[in-house]
Amino acid sequence: MAPTTPRLVIPIDLKKKPWEQNQPLHNRWHPQIPPVADVKVGEVFRVEMVDWTGGAVKDDDCAIDIKFIDLSPVSIISILHAVK
Repeated sequence: MAPTTPRLVIPIDLKKKPWEQNQPLHNRWHPQIPPVADVKVGEVFRVEMVDWTGGAVKDDDCAIDIKFIDLSPVSIISILHAVK
């Protein structure tokens, strides 16, 4: 029997900017920012993520993305919370 697909706990729409996502994405960790999902200790799960630029650098081999990148909103992360 094939293993089941891990539960998707954070879906990402790559057509949207990080701040337009259904679940909030952040560029830093802070204890006052609430987690966006709970997982059980030992649970196998799946998390979709945007790249560190928040999608500003496209996969089209064009250097223009790098030349004009806005580095202020980078390093996007998603926060999980493990529960027993």
